Amino acid sequence: MNRRGAARGTFVAGARRPTAATARGALLAGGIWALVVFVAAPAWSRLPWFDPLPTWSPADTLANRAFALDVVHLADGRTGWNADRIVAEIRIPSGERGFFYARLPWLRFDTGDLSALERWPELRGVGAVGDWPGETVLTGFGQLELGAAGPLRLPAVGPLTGALGVGLPLGHGRFYPLSSSGLPVRLEAARRLALAGDWNLLAAAGLVRHGGPGDDVLDETAFPDGSLLRLGVEHARGARAARLTWSSQPRGGRREQWLTAELAVPWTATGRAGLRLAREVTGSEDRAAAWLAGLTWRLLPRPAAPTRPTAATRAP
Repeated sequence: MNRRGAARGTFVAGARRPTAATARGALLAGGIWALVVFVAAPAWSRLPWFDPLPTWSPADTLANRAFALDVVHLADGRTGWNADRIVAEIRIPSGERGFFYARLPWLRFDTGDLSALERWPELRGVGAVGDWPGETVLTGFGQLELGAAGPLRLPAVGPLTGALGVGLPLGHGRFYPLSSSGLPVRLEAARRLALAGDWNLLAAAGLVRHGGPGDDVLDETAFPDGSLLRLGVEHARGARAARLTWSSQPRGGRREQWLTAELAVPWTATGRAGLRLAREVTGSEDRAAAWLAGLTWRLLPRPAAPTRPTAATRAP
């Protein structure tokens, strides 16, 4: 780990690979500008749930080789919906500070005798039967997401952390809006600005585009395009971090706003544990949950041991 990486809390896995880093940066930058060209088409529908793209992590080490496990409980007293989600994420290094990632959620979704189509009948697709999905408590794997994240630079903006996430059409519509078989593509660019001492200002913006439903159970209006704005303040010292974040998600004529508090601490020499509490503060009728509570564990790569000098390399 070099000094620059240590100062930023970044674990470096091997030497820089200019070709891979350049290709990844060009892909992220080009994708972001391509989505900016398109204007999200208005749609009157509900908001599918998205896990945040991995631009900010517990303690924000930006480790480019790590494994994370996120256990989250969501609840909404208005609808009686309750859900438990376990999300496994693995990162594969690319270049000095970038990585590719894959993550897969497992869900237990209790609809409280109020299914998504009973709550929002206008989202019914041509392939949905009358009592679909016919179960009150649903369990199983959700949608697999693949993506990449790392440093990039945009004209007139400067250095950023960018992330790209693509949901594969392998999920199931019965978990909607917590997961589905839709085809989302998400892009996000984030920046951290030093304020004073250990305090930082966080800002991020992103876009989401849908390729439509992956089956005929839900109508295409169940998958609105939109954007994301996130602002936050962070106090970070070494492997410890505390963060307060406000996010706004307008999609398809609907809007949700969330207030999130996070705390991250070391739990082993190479691991981080995080606590996350979030509240939907707009009282939206379209929300999947009113509040969220979760725990995160991250296993980071071990720092490389210093190389002992040999007789051939020892200075005289």
